[in-house]
Amino acid sequence: MWLVILVPLLPLVAAIIVLVGKPDTLYQRARLGVLPFATAFVGAVITLVWVASDGAVALRLYDPSSIANVAVPLGFYIDRLSAVMMVLIACVGTIIYRYSINYMYQDAGYRRFLALTAFTTAVLLCMVSSANLVMLFVCWQFLSYLLPLLAHNLNHAATGKGAFRTFTFLRVGDVAFLGGIVLAHSLYGTIS
Repeated sequence: MWLVILVPLLPLVAAIIVLVGKPDTLYQRARLGVLPFATAFVGAVITLVWVASDGAVALRLYDPSSIANVAVPLGFYIDRLSAVMMVLIACVGTIIYRYSINYMYQDAGYRRFLALTAFTTAVLLCMVSSANLVMLFVCWQFLSYLLPLLAHNLNHAATGKGAFRTFTFLRVGDVAFLGGIVLAHSLYGTIS
């Protein structure tokens, strides 16, 4: 079931489609970017059906015993709850992306917004399918940097202040998150 890795990677393909190319073809490329989003949604539904019938899927991206310096295994663990969340995130991400194509077409930050939407969707999909708390924390870090960028309109100063407050507030959450990881490791001896 290695194809489940494609679900969080497909929104990244949409971001690349939007970012790479001539400015005069941006609208066509943005419309083409819906296909990876829709495919990610279909893949999430297939993953949900797979997990509901055969049980959880655990994928390890590498073996930590083979690499001496890195002791944290990176990978995906997808059970029923994370599969349902993947379906929900992929569906909402597809709807937001598709709606934004026509709604924000004349906006100066059109390309940036669509790319950030795709990156945020990919990070959220990785976040809900993380194999352990450290990978979840890394995804949280990416998300906490993407959200203020997504909320900030470059032409409006008030959104910049709001994005900075959001960024600062999320840093407070980092301290609590790290404390929770340390507490879980000290009490249970695992970060999974």
